[in-house]
Amino acid sequence: MNRYKIAGYPTVVLMKSSGEEIDRIYGYVPADTFVSIISNYLKGINTLEDLLRKFEANPKDENLAFQLAEKYESRKDYDQAQSYYLKVVELDPDNQQGKSADALFSLASLELRKKDYPKAVDAFKYFLQKFPTSEMALDAEEYIPYCYAKSGDTTKAMELYQAFLTQHPDSPDSGWVRDRMKDLKGEKK
Repeated sequence: MNRYKIAGYPTVVLMKSSGEEIDRIYGYVPADTFVSIISNYLKGINTLEDLLRKFEANPKDENLAFQLAEKYESRKDYDQAQSYYLKVVELDPDNQQGKSADALFSLASLELRKKDYPKAVDAFKYFLQKFPTSEMALDAEEYIPYCYAKSGDTTKAMELYQAFLTQHPDSPDSGWVRDRMKDLKGEKK
């Protein structure tokens, strides 16, 4: 995991016989898509190297910037991922192409992965301010108290978790929130 900087599971790393990485698949993909991705990687299509070349030729393409950010994030290269997510937001500040909201949420998630919980809280709050109706807004509302809890402010975390349950009583994630609250109280699930 450390050698290949695996950011999460499942991850499949496709390598040359020399051990050099061609590219990777991060997260679950259906079998037919998996075969197609591997086939393209073996042809040099949509690899990190290929996307870098394409972006150099089209530096205003926010979709390419987003793909590059995801590639770097899957490699735990969070600084590079951050620079490309920021590029997406710069290229499409009003989310006209639908990637800026995802990029802002990913920027907040990067801070969480880096365990910089105060920055993560600020980034999730900024995301909610900018895109309050996003599909990911509820996730951001859940992560904010999680970050407070991780940084040791259990009082604020409990307050925000309770507010979440009050505002979204029918959320499919209510069970997860209740479990976090039990954890903070030291109760068994």
